[in-house]
Amino acid sequence: MNEGRMDIRLLLMMYTLAFILLWEWLLPVVKLTDTDHVGIFLYFIALSFIFGLLRFRWWVSIPLKIVYVFTALHYVFFETVLLTRETASLLIADLASNFSVLEIGDWESISNPFRTVLFFILLWMTIYLIRHWIEVRKSILLFYAMTVIFIAVLDTFSSYDADGAIFRIMMTGLLLIGLLTISKLAHKHGRKMSVRRFTTLAVPLLFAVVASGTLASFLPDKEPVWADPVPFLKSLMNGDNALGSGSSVSQSGYDPDDSRLGGSFVQDSTVIFKAVVPRKQYWKIETKNTYTSKGWETNEVVSDPIVISPGQLIVDDPTNMMEDSDYLSANISMKSPLPYLVYPYGTSKIHTVMDVELNYQPENGHYWAMEMEQEIALDSYSIDFTEFEPYSLKALRETSVEDYNPGISRYLQLPENLPDRVKELAWSITETEESVYEKVKKVERYFGRSGFTYDQQNVAIPQGDEDYVDQFLFDTKRGYCDNFSTSMVVLLRAADIPARWAKGFAPGEGKQNSRGLTEYTVTNNEAHSWVEAYIPGFGWMPFEPTIGFTNPTRIDYDIDLDVTDPEIPEMEEQIRQEQEKVEPPEKVSQNNVPNPMLVSIREMIGKYKWILLLILAVSGGIVWKVYANRSKWMPKILVQTNRSRKSDWDQFSKQYMSLLKQLERVGLNRPDSMTLAEYAKTVDSFYGGNRMDILTNVYEQGIYGRVTADQDWTGLKEIWEDLINRATG
Repeated sequence: MNEGRMDIRLLLMMYTLAFILLWEWLLPVVKLTDTDHVGIFLYFIALSFIFGLLRFRWWVSIPLKIVYVFTALHYVFFETVLLTRETASLLIADLASNFSVLEIGDWESISNPFRTVLFFILLWMTIYLIRHWIEVRKSILLFYAMTVIFIAVLDTFSSYDADGAIFRIMMTGLLLIGLLTISKLAHKHGRKMSVRRFTTLAVPLLFAVVASGTLASFLPDKEPVWADPVPFLKSLMNGDNALGSGSSVSQSGYDPDDSRLGGSFVQDSTVIFKAVVPRKQYWKIETKNTYTSKGWETNEVVSDPIVISPGQLIVDDPTNMMEDSDYLSANISMKSPLPYLVYPYGTSKIHTVMDVELNYQPENGHYWAMEMEQEIALDSYSIDFTEFEPYSLKALRETSVEDYNPGISRYLQLPENLPDRVKELAWSITETEESVYEKVKKVERYFGRSGFTYDQQNVAIPQGDEDYVDQFLFDTKRGYCDNFSTSMVVLLRAADIPARWAKGFAPGEGKQNSRGLTEYTVTNNEAHSWVEAYIPGFGWMPFEPTIGFTNPTRIDYDIDLDVTDPEIPEMEEQIRQEQEKVEPPEKVSQNNVPNPMLVSIREMIGKYKWILLLILAVSGGIVWKVYANRSKWMPKILVQTNRSRKSDWDQFSKQYMSLLKQLERVGLNRPDSMTLAEYAKTVDSFYGGNRMDILTNVYEQGIYGRVTADQDWTGLKEIWEDLINRATG
């Protein structure tokens, strides 16, 4: 990339704009995936551009980049001491293990460190291409167009909101293209453009771009003619027409309207809330009771809401809560608004920063906040909750349908036109069991044993007189949580077991935060529905029929297992899963203790950050000053280095090229239209004598005439040393 080398200040400006465009590539990658530590990738991009700006040779820049990648991997994945044999062995072993995985094509088994290395390599190649486009081609149009298309596609077909990104990309890209066009025109006409002249030409461009962007930001936004193309494209690919197809596409997430269930949905990774909690919890929002054959309607409210003050003990359904146990705490930070509060099972107290009034509606399980008689959304709140004591399996097996009281009968509601085969299936599943609990478990297990498939895309919507549950149970056997949970509630009610439909969010993904605590991130993709069945003597118990999800209920297997029972293998597996899932708080706290060395480093950086920044700034200034004056000290290093080497044609050609670079450093630039012979005369007229002419004649004879022998290489080296020592600025 030596051709047409532009002024370093102009190059710095263009590299900065290119850095912004690359940043826009990283933002959606971080938002839509599990990629963390975006800073290490941004630092790598900046470091690569700095190396290019300072013209580091490959044998300097490549080792430095490798060291940086090694350090980044250590920081993210390894807890050993940096730059030790143990760290190197762990890293090499991890990376080497992936090659066998690649050979068999098992891409999902690639380790995270190896994925990170591949991502660094991709960034490395991309930065090299960008530098080539800027310095040699002087055109960034291809990368600019790829950036616009990439962000536009993500904005259309994913949850990434690119409104601000599109504006930044347009401004940055147009400015970079304009600056490169000025540089390209100057290079095309053989004009060496000074920074002052370049700035004079660039100011009108900058004004036009900024003015148009500012004007566009103040203009009113027009609603899109085609608001969401995804459902239409889905229907085209599936061969559906616009009307009466029986299919639709929506985004995942909580929706209070469940009157018409079914249809496909697309993933939405928008973060709804984050919760710091000791271990996984189901996050409940509401329950619904009235099934209409197409979906669920909100429970009829027959009583006034219960008014609760923040911090007041909530008495709802304390059945089976652990006595004299310490409260566990869930600190919830909302990132997107919801109409109601989310809460874990066992909620006992709700604390808020604001002085508000909390309302609770028992009929549907809603909690919401009121201020000045107006409903408000809380940005954050904390919940004290007690864990349920493990249910005794022995006691659960003694429950009977005859123990139900008449007040629970409203949870047996079913539509009059429910197909008879649904009722027949319910009785055929449960008739062999005596206890209520075993009947419920039999229905819960039914879906995993009868050929049902979890699918978010190819999910039907009942048309006409079709029943939603009947269609799923007998026709499609394909769906997601709404299909499984609704079908289980209907089957339980058809078997005279009270049940209700629960909605909220699955636990989310837990990671350690900066304070060493486990923080669960819950997105729209975790929106979920499950089942609550009423067990006599125990109250409402949650059940999980959806394939791929784990029942949150803890069971104490306090019975002697009969080895002849066909259910025993499954029960043993469930016991094992429960033991792995349930982790005492003390153990959680120990696992969440951050690495002491990392903590001390972070504390030191936080305490002395201004001193470190000052040292970094002074060090950077010194390095820049030394680099800026390289034309003065570089010839001495070149002379000392070449004196100990053998004198021949190969060495002479390298010496001649280093002389050309040194002459360029001191301002004797050679235009592309000037031959080496003409350039030699220019240099000799400046320094006097004919040294450059002698060296150039020998160089041209070797390059064009292949005359690489019978030359006085020692004498030529002395001439070269004399001339390069003169060219010191």
